[in-house]
Amino acid sequence: MNRIAPVLSAVLLLFFIGAVQADIIFFKVTGNEGDGLLGGNVNPTAPTNPGSGGIGSTGIFLDTDTNTLHIDIEWGSGNGYTDMTDVVTMVHLHGMTADPAPQSFNQVNSNILINVGNSLNFDNSASSGGVIDDFFIGNPDIPGLLEGRTYLNIHTAANSGGEIRGYLVVVPEPASMAVCLVVVGLMIARRQRTA
Repeated sequence: MNRIAPVLSAVLLLFFIGAVQADIIFFKVTGNEGDGLLGGNVNPTAPTNPGSGGIGSTGIFLDTDTNTLHIDIEWGSGNGYTDMTDVVTMVHLHGMTADPAPQSFNQVNSNILINVGNSLNFDNSASSGGVIDDFFIGNPDIPGLLEGRTYLNIHTAANSGGEIRGYLVVVPEPASMAVCLVVVGLMIARRQRTA
């Protein structure tokens, strides 16, 4: 039994080293109203009965080797959300590079970094729309992205300033869990040696 903890710790450490070398960072979308692309996350808040949306099956992630931001978002009842007030006219990734992070989400509007709606894979349907594509993001914009100062804003004709919004926030990678498991394994091994 004493030999299991050190072996487990070594295996988990190797897993952790491999995970740290991965160059993919995943994101969720959230705001003051909660997780997802929501009207209450817009500044100022969208009118009554805005649609809703969220992340599609392939997610949102940054490949730090290529500075490629993969975006897969969707909205409307056909995707399990609420229909937009009208067809989507624009989808933008906004971000703050030099400004301090807001104290809470949706306090600050910022410049457009990427016109996500220019994608050939943009479906503007109010009831089953979305975008799935890869976009280059410049080095100056990456710190703001990693610090939660970047958001997706989905516009409609009725809500030209944005109907739904979600800030991109880094999701802790599995390596964080591996670190916890390694530490616990090492603590168990140490206790067994001292007992």
